[in-house]
Amino acid sequence: MNGMNITHPPSTEQFHRTVYAIWDFQQALSALTFLREECDLSSTYTKSQIRRFKCYESQAIISFCRPFAQSKNGSQLSLKRIQITLDAEESKLKEDILYLRNKIIAHSDSEEMHYKGILIGVEDPLELKAPLLIFDEGLHLSLNQLQNLELLLRKLISAITEYTFILCKLYPALFEKYKTPASSSNK
Repeated sequence: MNGMNITHPPSTEQFHRTVYAIWDFQQALSALTFLREECDLSSTYTKSQIRRFKCYESQAIISFCRPFAQSKNGSQLSLKRIQITLDAEESKLKEDILYLRNKIIAHSDSEEMHYKGILIGVEDPLELKAPLLIFDEGLHLSLNQLQNLELLLRKLISAITEYTFILCKLYPALFEKYKTPASSSNK
């Protein structure tokens, strides 16, 4: 323990967001691990293999970003609360990944769309044309970014784990509960 100083407990929503951030970051790390185990960025793959890798990459990006997105109740993970500071390179990586999530992965903003359209003529008396659409099938993150994301995820998981361990000692009542989704009470 690095001597983390917690002067007051988090609100209920801040606590839930912090706890769930552990799960989100673990999901991101798992997706990243699957990608790095199966994909050699110097190799050539079929379109379906590349799309599987993109699924892993997309899941890693979405899960990484989820704690930093503001929820409906206004809570999001506070790095200050868990007493962690990102260096300039880590902050840039976080911002780059948030941008990917917001503009490309979770939404298809037109300024970031990447495709090529070609018209192919069909030999017939009507001179019909058929569209051929070619999409960018590559990964969004470089090998260096993937490696740095893994390091950042491990750093974040470690910091949150330490924070929750100290919270558990100071405020054990926060942990003695069974949190269920609000939607489960409507079933």
